[in-house]
Amino acid sequence: MRIMHTQKKTTLFNYFLVIILLSSLFVVQGCKKDTTVEEPANEVLASYQKILTYNIETIKQQIGAFQSLYPEASSIVNNTAYGVDVYTVTYKTMYKGESVVASGLVCLPKTSGSFPIISFQNGTNTSKADCPSKNPTSYYYSLMEYMAGNGYIIAFPDYIGFGASAQFLHPYYERETTDRAVIDMIRACQELLSEKDIQVKASGEHFLMGYSQGGWATLSGLKTIEESYKTTIPVKATSCGAGAYDMSAMSTYVLSQSVFPGPLYLPYFIYSQQLFGAHSDPLGKFFNQPYTSRIPELFNGNYTNTQVDAQLNDTLVKLLTSNMISGFSTGADFAQLRSLMVKNSVTAWMPTSKINFYHGTADLNVPPVQSQLIYNSFQSLGVSQDKIQLISLPGTDHEYSLLPWGLKTINWFNELKK
Repeated sequence: MRIMHTQKKTTLFNYFLVIILLSSLFVVQGCKKDTTVEEPANEVLASYQKILTYNIETIKQQIGAFQSLYPEASSIVNNTAYGVDVYTVTYKTMYKGESVVASGLVCLPKTSGSFPIISFQNGTNTSKADCPSKNPTSYYYSLMEYMAGNGYIIAFPDYIGFGASAQFLHPYYERETTDRAVIDMIRACQELLSEKDIQVKASGEHFLMGYSQGGWATLSGLKTIEESYKTTIPVKATSCGAGAYDMSAMSTYVLSQSVFPGPLYLPYFIYSQQLFGAHSDPLGKFFNQPYTSRIPELFNGNYTNTQVDAQLNDTLVKLLTSNMISGFSTGADFAQLRSLMVKNSVTAWMPTSKINFYHGTADLNVPPVQSQLIYNSFQSLGVSQDKIQLISLPGTDHEYSLLPWGLKTINWFNELKK
């Protein structure tokens, strides 16, 4: 999504990005393996292949580059004790009641021993080339891959619609499909650790973390895990960054703005839900031309978030029909859309694991009130503060909250793990 920020901030950010990408590309060329191992006897794991190796020095150098901006990076550098092997995996999951093959990444400390599993859920992505298994050296993924050097097994689900399941349009903010893909990815990771050629084993602890759409996916996955998989996936702590947990409130916020910096949000949800079969309303009911005609092409997986946003319009009266703007909240024509948003929102429950919510105070894409609302909902159920916390990231917007959220999360997990 497009974010407004200062030129100085952008230059510094891009400098670090170039360093990381160059280093990652060097590592890829030196470490890629050609052997694929398949284990048909597994319940969910289908295949795995080692594609990358990072040494300790590379990891410390790349994370250390952020210490001047983010003091939290120092302790992560100091706790880096292992190199990291990165694997692509494919696994069986369910999509609309049918068995399909999905994919993702698994990062393992380059050593022997037992370690906790982290499931990492990425944010909004429209490009099939930019999912974890297809673009593992992306800045957004490589930084998280490095964190395995702190002593974690890290799983990155691609989500349905990417990687091995790229034949589908990703069902954006669809809870059941997302939960299934996340949970089965964790199960595939558990099975991978039982393979004879894998030295690392699971300690039995599990952590979840995700940002933006990934924050929503993480909270949704945790709720389903605690309802149905508590014994096989016992979660110790969960970190949710800047998620849109209440989709109705989020949409009301968007529609109240004259200009919204991420215009792809509503088209992505409405169009993917249409192809998913959740509704049959024509796109012209919600969007004006020429955007109605552009949407199927823009979300075919060939365009990045930035490219999609550029072909839409951040002035909402131009993007959305007047009926959509005036009638979304109460109009009968939009009752089905409101129902889908309620169905795919995540509501509070009595959790057994710890949950931290993080949100940048200057976030215009997903307003901080989203985290405040879900935090208040948990509190209203009587969840104690030793179980749940709301942590503000002062002065940061949606894009620039990502890195401090990730660093704070890993430091928190480091304090909690055995």
